[in-house]
Amino acid sequence: MKKSGFIFLVFLIWTFYACNKNESSLNGTGKLKLTIIQSVEVYEDGTRLKSLQATEDFKVIIYRSSGDEVLVYEKASDMPDEIELESGEYYVVAHSDNLVPAAFDNPYYYGRSEVFTIDPEGQESITVNCELANCMVTVVYSQNVLDNFSECVTLVSTSEGSLAFTKNETRAGYFDLKPISIDVTLTYLTAGGTATKNLTGNISDPQPKKHYEIHIDATLNYGKASILLNMDENVTTETIWITETQTGEVKPGDILITEIMYDPDALSDTEGEWFEIYNTTDHDINIQNLVIKCNDNYSHIITESINLAPDTYFVLARSEAATTVLKYVYGSSIVLTNSSANLILANYGTDGSNGSEIAGVPYDEGNGFPAGTGASIQLNPLYYNVSDAKAGSSWCLSTASFDTGDLGTPGAANTDCN
Repeated sequence: MKKSGFIFLVFLIWTFYACNKNESSLNGTGKLKLTIIQSVEVYEDGTRLKSLQATEDFKVIIYRSSGDEVLVYEKASDMPDEIELESGEYYVVAHSDNLVPAAFDNPYYYGRSEVFTIDPEGQESITVNCELANCMVTVVYSQNVLDNFSECVTLVSTSEGSLAFTKNETRAGYFDLKPISIDVTLTYLTAGGTATKNLTGNISDPQPKKHYEIHIDATLNYGKASILLNMDENVTTETIWITETQTGEVKPGDILITEIMYDPDALSDTEGEWFEIYNTTDHDINIQNLVIKCNDNYSHIITESINLAPDTYFVLARSEAATTVLKYVYGSSIVLTNSSANLILANYGTDGSNGSEIAGVPYDEGNGFPAGTGASIQLNPLYYNVSDAKAGSSWCLSTASFDTGDLGTPGAANTDCN
């Protein structure tokens, strides 16, 4: 289990009578002996998180419980053995004196005690736990990036400061807790000179004691970057994919429609209709803003950012009940008619209605397509190309059952057609 580093400052407080007990009672003061016992424990997080300031260099401020500042020591080592304070309620703040918007190798620690009481006849002991109060960011470039791109720069920024992580930068950057933007520029060589690839992302609500590790992975076609959020103490990992903005249209045949359930038997048509797509390329394709069309009556623009990996199947369904596999629900905006239909996946174009066709299946028994009541119709794996996918002879009925009890292989490879 990984833990962020933390530092304990232990303040031992005794109150003493003045030499003249009656005089002390009149003035309402007591002697405060403030001792710092240094107990520094550093739990490595990838060997990056470490204390750069000794605790004796921490700034110490004593406040009244009302928030009024009483005493300030620029360094804990400057504190005398005894401090005279009026009786009352106080709290202590201690912190490293190095908070800036953004800097490499600059962990900032902060701690505040509970409110305690100084009484002429009492004795108190308090603890201030100083923890990492800014967030840590590191950038790791994949071997694929290092091999294929001549220059790599990841600019990590807040509204008040930024740091540039180049290809060879291994230091950790520390940021104040403001929204963080991530801009990646990857430069590669072309026949005519150089070109760049850009990735973007953000950390909308950075938290203290957190290590955000940004992994940059890209190809010369499409790329992706991920942010892993390493939580303090009970460490959990959350992966957020940041997908490169897709430029240009998806070419015909890059995605195929490989399976269609237009007439389910276990569920009603309104619940059980779905179809499956397949990425035939060797790069990721984001299907956000692609358009589903069925005949001239139905059209739906995909609203979610969905990254379709190479050689991967994915289901688009009319309802959540259609199948338990991972899917996108288009709702009632698409109806797969039972008799015949022309199902199309298209680019967005200029307004969502005039984009070029990527894949299309004009399923109709009259055109040689099988009748699929209670079973999906599936494209024969031998004919995974854009032209054969339009021919009824390239399709057959599914024979394997799936979670609803009907026949089909949603989200998985099609079986061979006999």
